[in-house]
Amino acid sequence: MPSPSYDDRLIAMFDSYCKEVSRNYIKDLVRKNERRGKYVSHEPVDYLLGLLGHEDAYPSHAFTLEVDGYACMVENETLYYALLSLKERQREVLLLGFWRGLTDGEIAEKMEVSVRTVYNLRQRAFRAVRDYYGEKPTDNAINSGADSPGG
Repeated sequence: MPSPSYDDRLIAMFDSYCKEVSRNYIKDLVRKNERRGKYVSHEPVDYLLGLLGHEDAYPSHAFTLEVDGYACMVENETLYYALLSLKERQREVLLLGFWRGLTDGEIAEKMEVSVRTVYNLRQRAFRAVRDYYGEKPTDNAINSGADSPGG
């Protein structure tokens, strides 16, 4: 899903603003006429409120992941797609740990695996997210020989 452009977000915000102004204007008209004792047919107003009364949907609201029956809102689009790029079990470990706040033992019990497997899945997930963001190992780690077979 491509990121909404600045213009698309601006249009969506303006659209939402116009709908809210329209809703309030109609409600004010109804209240004003009721105070004056005038009979006002509520049919058109109800119809318009029905049209305008729905919740506005924005592309940013779509960044939701589900784990264990709970919705996890991700506010950063890049992080959302990085999490989507993970394998299902890796994503589940991260979401259960960070969004649900479960310990490794609780995650292991829920997923029916060992605590060590949870740890390994998390480490692989971290590596995959780091690779997704394009982060390279630092020069210090390479020069220190930490990755060399003899070190």
